[in-house]
This record gives sequence, structure tokens and C-alpha cells, in this order.
Amino acid sequence: MTEFIVTTSTRPNGKIIKEAMTTAEELSVPYVRREKRSAASIMAQYNAGIMIIGKDSFVVHAVPHSPPFFFHPNAAMLRAKRWLTAKRDAMIDACQLERGDRFLDGTLGLASDAILASLAVGSEGKVIGVEMSPILAYVVKKGLQFYHSNVETIDGAMRRIQVMNMSHISWLGEAPSKSVDVVYFDPMFQEAIQGSDGFDIMRPLTRNVPITSETIREASRVARKRVVMKDHFRSRRFQELGFQVQIRPSATYHFGTIEM
Repeated sequence: MTEFIVTTSTRPNGKIIKEAMTTAEELSVPYVRREKRSAASIMAQYNAGIMIIGKDSFVVHAVPHSPPFFFHPNAAMLRAKRWLTAKRDAMIDACQLERGDRFLDGTLGLASDAILASLAVGSEGKVIGVEMSPILAYVVKKGLQFYHSNVETIDGAMRRIQVMNMSHISWLGEAPSKSVDVVYFDPMFQEAIQGSDGFDIMRPLTRNVPITSETIREASRVARKRVVMKDHFRSRRFQELGFQVQIRPSATYHFGTIEM
């Protein structure tokens, strides 16, 4: 089951119906009227996953009776609040991000790293996140627009992130040379989804795009300061792709960098 349809919550007002129809048009998928039916019955009728539009909410069921998937930056909130008080985060340190930097997250996922990057570069900088899965990209894009953390600085950082539904190699291929300061990849996120039961609700939504030597060549052309990759500490990708590893004692993952 890979196709999706869009519907509304059970008692939609005109604004929600319009939002659902607009969402369906933007995703190039059918819009289906809810008509008091359960999500499972609609999914069974159309043999499709479903996105349910409510008041500032975008909930996805990829398969019948699956738990709902929606945007909630749990891990990012802990990291963000810690960074605001201590100005320390392993990813930000590895990327050496500064205010005003332009940052590309080539593996956006749930945008945890992008949120931290947006905090670090501030309103003077720019954070772009690319995500190949259209459904995941849409839910995360809307979540970044509407989620309220009750911390104005974090909310502002989320609102500034630009989400692009495309592959990292496509974005890099179209980008001018030296047009961003840092290009960042986290292939561990995609692999965790494929290998962990905890990510069951997301697995049907994702599209795994490998990090190849061509990707790194293009990233090195586009980056002005450095290319950074997060990976398992035993990963061979660091050596295969030409990264200098930053050893993190007792950590299950390291960061690799290519300096420009």
C-alpha cells in the first residue's frame, strides 16, 4: 500500500475542508469526503493510506489500524532547550555552525537536526531541508509551521526552515557552487527506520536515498565551508567517501567532515 488519499476530521468546518482539498491538490492525490466514516473503512475502500486534516493538524495512517503518524519534535525539543541554556550540541559543534550560516540538511526526516541548525544560524542564516518522501515532507513542513513549543525562540527557528520535497542529489545538482556553508547528512535516520520496530508507523512513508560518491562530490562543490556526515561509529562510509572522522568516546555514532 503506497498510494494515499486525503480526507478531513469527522466534523470539519469549511476552512478544514478547503485545507484538505488544497493538500490533496498539492500532493497530487485524491480528496475524499469523510461523511462520518472511520479512517479504516475509507482506507479499505480505496486500498490506500490516508492523511486526515484537522484544525492545524495533519495525521497520517499508512496502513489500516496503524498508530497515527504526526509531527512532534520530541528529541529536538530536549536538544533545543539544552542548546539554548548551554550552547552545546554535538551536531552543531561538528558542523561548526555560526550565526548567518546557510545550512543544507540532505536527510531531513523529522527535522530534529534542522531545528537545532536553525537555532544556531539564527534569523540571519538559512536552513533548507530536503526529503524525498512527499507525505513525510508535507507533514514535517506543516508541523514546522504550526507546532507550538511554548518557547518563542524555538518556534521561530522551526518557522524559518524551508522544506523541499526532492532527493538530496537533485537539490545539489541544481544548486550553484559555494551556495551554502555546510551540507549535512544523517544516513543513520533512514536505516533506523528500516531496521527498528519503533519506526513501524513511518516505514511505509520513507524513501531511502543512499549517500554515494556522486552525492559527496556535489556536496563538496556546493558547500563553502564543509560537508558533515553522522554515521555509526563502525561505518565504512566515512573512509569510502573521504571523511575525516571525529572520534566521540563511548558514543554509538561519530561525525565525519570534509573541509573545503
